[in-house]
Amino acid sequence: MLIALAVVATAVAGDAKMVVLAGKDVSGEVFKRLGLPSQSYCHEQCLEEARCTGVRWGVVSGSTAGQCQLITGELQVIEPHEIKTSDGLRIQVLAARKVSTQN
Repeated sequence: MLIALAVVATAVAGDAKMVVLAGKDVSGEVFKRLGLPSQSYCHEQCLEEARCTGVRWGVVSGSTAGQCQLITGELQVIEPHEIKTSDGLRIQVLAARKVSTQN
């Protein structure tokens, strides 16, 4: 199962890749929210979805599992802001944009 997933991700990644927007956040039209075990799965989901233009990956500090928001349409790059859970734990948000690898 894991090998099949890697093959699909590699084939799709041949036309596009995810570029992390260091120190930035994005907003846009979220079309899907997924609870996933790691950020790499979030990027793979975006690469597999033709309408996905970027992602927001949110994870509670110290954890690897988090929420993936798949975004469609134009991304608005914004300054990051501090987000916390209701019990005060910090949530890290990492943004990435899908870019074509075709020249």
